Amino acid sequence: MAPGTRTTFWKVIFPIMKPMHATVAVLTGLAVWNDVMTLLVIMGGSGVYTLPLAQMSFQTAFGTDYPLAFASYLLAMLPMIIFYIFAHKQIIGGVTNGAVK
Repeated sequence: MAPGTRTTFWKVIFPIMKPMHATVAVLTGLAVWNDVMTLLVIMGGSGVYTLPLAQMSFQTAFGTDYPLAFASYLLAMLPMIIFYIFAHKQIIGGVTNGAVK
């Protein structure tokens, strides 16, 4: 019995593409997580803020509250760092697979 196209994809091609999927997920997640302008347009004036919009409140035209700003930056990076910790094996595997001929 010959395997179908779907079986071939899920058992052969998809496992080979795991590192690529992990890399795309990290890069897309970072781009969406750090998007400020779209959130500013959509949620502007509603009183509800996401992390990037809340971080803008620590910076004014006359100064910056550095301790609070850097604490919020660390908290904003935490979910992406945790995601990278879980996906780093696939990302490193993709980098090494692409570097070896």
